[in-house]
Amino acid sequence: MRDLLKTKIPMALPAMLAVQSFGTMCGFAGAVVVVQASADLGVRSTNIGLFTACLYVAAMLSGLSAGGILARFGVIRSSQFALLATALGLILAAVAPGWPMVLAAAALIGLGTGMLNPAGSHILSRHAPLRWQPFVFSVKQTGTPMGGMLAGLLLPPLIAFYDWRLALAAIVAIPLITLLGLQLIRNGLDDDRDPGARIDLAGIIDALRLVVTSRPLLTLAIAGYFFTFAQLALLSFIVVFLVQAKGLDTAVAGGVFAIIHGSAIPARIAWGAMAGRFVSSWFLLGLIGLMMSASIVAMSYFDQTWPFWRTAIVAVGLGVSTNGVLGLLLSEFARLAPPNKVGEATGGGQFFLFFGIVSGPPLFGLVVELGGGYTNAFNMIAAVAFLAGGYLLCTARRNRAG
Repeated sequence: MRDLLKTKIPMALPAMLAVQSFGTMCGFAGAVVVVQASADLGVRSTNIGLFTACLYVAAMLSGLSAGGILARFGVIRSSQFALLATALGLILAAVAPGWPMVLAAAALIGLGTGMLNPAGSHILSRHAPLRWQPFVFSVKQTGTPMGGMLAGLLLPPLIAFYDWRLALAAIVAIPLITLLGLQLIRNGLDDDRDPGARIDLAGIIDALRLVVTSRPLLTLAIAGYFFTFAQLALLSFIVVFLVQAKGLDTAVAGGVFAIIHGSAIPARIAWGAMAGRFVSSWFLLGLIGLMMSASIVAMSYFDQTWPFWRTAIVAVGLGVSTNGVLGLLLSEFARLAPPNKVGEATGGGQFFLFFGIVSGPPLFGLVVELGGGYTNAFNMIAAVAFLAGGYLLCTARRNRAG
């Protein structure tokens, strides 16, 4: 631990954790307000899948360009741009008169979201000793469930007191205050920026080529695609499923949403502490994939007659699995990246992860709408999680270095 504390990690990790938390909170806000917003806008609540898809298509593109942006402006300035984009996206959604502008707001939030992981990976891999990277990355990625938990806890009471538009506008203050605070540490952490670095199409293509030409990186990216396919399909629709299909109150469903995210916070730290010390990250990702599949199937059997403790146990299982993989995936992308190519490898790998996010929610909604119902939709995402987890377990020996 002493070797870790002697680095800039004690300054960089809290900063990246805050950026990840509040940027992600903006991204998850749509899933919490969807029932009220869809009624106001005159669209179906299952259109949250299209909202999520627009958000992450934009994130895919901004993530691919992250290498050049980070090199030119530095991690902290890039993170400030990201938080500003997510905050402006929420403001646009709050004032949107119709569905097309809401989709434009989703794209704006996505431009900021795509920068979060490459920025964190760049600075943490630069300063954290190799043996500490799974742990440090997992701690930083607790910001994702923290953001979801904040959205689930803050928005429902604000909706109850006011409405969904004012609720979105109110939480904008959090990322805006954070980006101003980051200015205090910019000089200490953006010391590697190169004002002459180029941001062009070639850098985007190189990020993708880096992943597809490396068998371990490509295997990890494909498995990550299936994980995020299942993860965001579940997280985008869990509130709609509980409220509209199962008759729960919005506040109770928001509490379940918060449990899913809150339980992932200690889980991510635990997974990161285990990885590389007691079991390889690759093997652990495979086990988590199987747990994800089992938890999704369990939630598909939810009934309003369940006691709360049973619902909470299933929600915790979903949280520690669906929300538990990203830190390990990012640490593996960093470990497998060529020297000085962590930002590019993370951006290229993130393209596949976000493609899963883009395709999962719309396909889940399509299965529900075309008569398959929620049971078949849950079975679909459970199957893809099982396939990804099983394949990683089968290939763990070949990739046991991490």
